[in-house]
Amino acid sequence: MKIKTTAVATAIGAAVALMSFASQAEITVLKQDPKAGDPLSRLNFTVGGSIRAQFDNAMGDMDKTSYKRNGYDGGTRFRFAADYYLFDDISWISYYELGVNVPAVFDWDSHYAAGSNYTSRRMLYTGLKSKTWGTMTFGQQNSVYYDVVGAKTDVWDYDMKAQAPGNGVKGDYDGSYRSRKMLKYKNSFGDVDLYASYLFEDTDLLLPNSIRYKRNGGGSLGVDYHLAKNLSWGTAWNYTKANVRNSTSGDTDSYSQNIYGTALSWTPDNWTLSFGGGWYENFLTTGQKNVHDYFAGDAWGIEYYAGYKIPVAQYGLKYVQPYVMGDRLKYTTGRYYERIDNGLGVTFQLDYGFRVDYEHVFTNSTDKKLGDMNIVRLRYDF
Repeated sequence: MKIKTTAVATAIGAAVALMSFASQAEITVLKQDPKAGDPLSRLNFTVGGSIRAQFDNAMGDMDKTSYKRNGYDGGTRFRFAADYYLFDDISWISYYELGVNVPAVFDWDSHYAAGSNYTSRRMLYTGLKSKTWGTMTFGQQNSVYYDVVGAKTDVWDYDMKAQAPGNGVKGDYDGSYRSRKMLKYKNSFGDVDLYASYLFEDTDLLLPNSIRYKRNGGGSLGVDYHLAKNLSWGTAWNYTKANVRNSTSGDTDSYSQNIYGTALSWTPDNWTLSFGGGWYENFLTTGQKNVHDYFAGDAWGIEYYAGYKIPVAQYGLKYVQPYVMGDRLKYTTGRYYERIDNGLGVTFQLDYGFRVDYEHVFTNSTDKKLGDMNIVRLRYDF
């Protein structure tokens, strides 16, 4: 095992040392308390994040050489948020979330994919916030579809196998997940949260087989209705206009991509229950090199989760949460493919922000290439 001493590694070490004193909460570095003649008193600045180590073990020997079986980074990230009070009820807000592939930073062989970046920009946006007029932000940020629909079932480790975010060409580009170059607006009217966004033209995304994907524009609308204090129902639509080009042959085709989805989230007492589904037009890929048949015409997916939190509050263990979860993804045109996942899991939430998740997932797919999966994730949230 070879260790590289880099500026990134030093920064990560310092951040972890600083945040080790936190107890699963954002750290307020500067607290907003506006005073005349003191510009810095208008600023609220917080830091936080999550360090995640994960092990994925597919049943049988199909992944015996995979770095994921050896242990890998399961989504470590660091968050930085600023809120600067301007006047009346208007603030200037900014947010940055940095993803860090810890094994790649330290060059831990067989624990990360070859060619992986040390870091990735998960989100970076800025804008204005007002209780009266709503919030307007621009940059790379969660899509309306993810905020309203996807996030409700993105609550276990081996999830998002059947929802739009994460199943297109790339969620940062196609507008479904952490969308780049997006202008987003949100406002609340009583029990209803309204969302809207505009997707600006983006640069080409180079895909395998000399395929280039280019987003030419798009937009989305969403509504999240809070039926009760612990029950919300979200519905969203996202549209993306894109071109697919083969840089070798020069063939080009254009696509109008639509995703429609709805989801419910209910948290009565110690329960967490969620269910969501979506319909995807020209969004999922067919696996073909031909640009004229690159996307499947229609597909759909559903996801569900049900967990119960058992309080413990002793021996360093806050609670145990067993759960069941699953999903189903099916193409209806453009490709014959279906995958079904169902599983059991348990979360052990420990003191000081430490957490351990275990899941066993039973998978069936039409191509028989996917085996059942065992997953262990170790987390430290701060």
